Amino acid sequence: MSASATPKGRATPVAPAVPESERVVVTGLGVVSPLGCDVDRFWHAVTSGTVATGPLTRFAADAYPTHLAAEVAAPHLTAPYTDDGTLTPRSLRYAEHAVRDALDASKVLPATDPRRVGLVIGTVMGTRPHLEELRRRGADTATDRRWDAPALLASWPAERFGLRGPRHVLAAGCAGGNTAIGLAADLIASGQADCVLAGGVDELAEAVFQLFTTLRAVEPEVVRPFDRDRRGTMPSEGAGILTLESLAHARARGATVIAELRGHAMAADAHHMTAPHPAGDALLRCMDESLRRAGLTPGDVDYVSAHGTGTPVNDATEAACLAGYFGAAGARPATSSIKGMLGHAQGAASALEVVACVLAIARGRVPGNPTLRTVDDRCRDLDLVRGPARDLPVRVALSNAFGFGGNTATVVFGAPTD
Repeated sequence: MSASATPKGRATPVAPAVPESERVVVTGLGVVSPLGCDVDRFWHAVTSGTVATGPLTRFAADAYPTHLAAEVAAPHLTAPYTDDGTLTPRSLRYAEHAVRDALDASKVLPATDPRRVGLVIGTVMGTRPHLEELRRRGADTATDRRWDAPALLASWPAERFGLRGPRHVLAAGCAGGNTAIGLAADLIASGQADCVLAGGVDELAEAVFQLFTTLRAVEPEVVRPFDRDRRGTMPSEGAGILTLESLAHARARGATVIAELRGHAMAADAHHMTAPHPAGDALLRCMDESLRRAGLTPGDVDYVSAHGTGTPVNDATEAACLAGYFGAAGARPATSSIKGMLGHAQGAASALEVVACVLAIARGRVPGNPTLRTVDDRCRDLDLVRGPARDLPVRVALSNAFGFGGNTATVVFGAPTD
């Protein structure tokens, strides 16, 4: 069965009757990740069960419960100095690389007025990890603060590619990628831009290791989402960028549409700084609102990209919400978390997971849970994809993301429709 085929007896979901100028589609993708720094390599790795865990090289690991991390391995992106001899943040190079690939794939330039092309980036740490790097090298960070500016994550790539539309950097925690995609969609639907590059970026930071260690949430070996023996997550890094534009604009320039952003929603638990709401209040509201805005029901969803950090509380809470919400409608979508392979890329995490959702729709395969050995009893009601991947026609994919402080964001993507 092809990726666009419809199972017998089930109608293809149709986009709501809204103007094409307000419908938002994906025409390009760009990635930087420990599993590869181009879309095809990333997709091959994430559907082959490849685990990106390796020795931590950025800083000494003696004080932490693991000497492992999931690091980007591309020398041209991770070498400390650029060609002109300047020490620049890796996060800026990650953002520039992913934006370039998304632009090249979509061919949105020069066909589009650059004043109508925006950029929205979600992040956790911004450029702060670079200050850690400078301190390790003995630099005087008290007097040289030029890199201590999260806004650079948007202005740096925007200036390099001549993007003159709206620019935003969002600090929505680990829900940053999905939140950025939602804001980008709103900018397009409201007519403030024809196209917006959107996603998330973060580089590996020692401060994140310190935080997760304090919370006793660091996995010492391999992240195992939904596993009975899971112990925590593993810090990671990267960037995921989508070229989003209105359907009207994409059709006018003859672009190839990969998928459509059917719905999105954001909410906050206002419950605890680091712990999820025990009933998953914000998550349930986000899933319901995003599907309602998409004109879809839980039964229309074929694949769920779970937040799935591998921490005991997060996975159990998310599993209960997913099972209750979809089960009440008689639905049981295939579910996986790619954090078992990628670790937790912070602000880039949900953006990379959205890239996987879009590719699942385009290629008829969903990533699996290759590190899953024994399913936790509290997660048994989910259709967890065992092994590296499952061939599956995906017409609708839903992706959840949580962040500290209760930030929650859900996005829903669908196969292109007429």
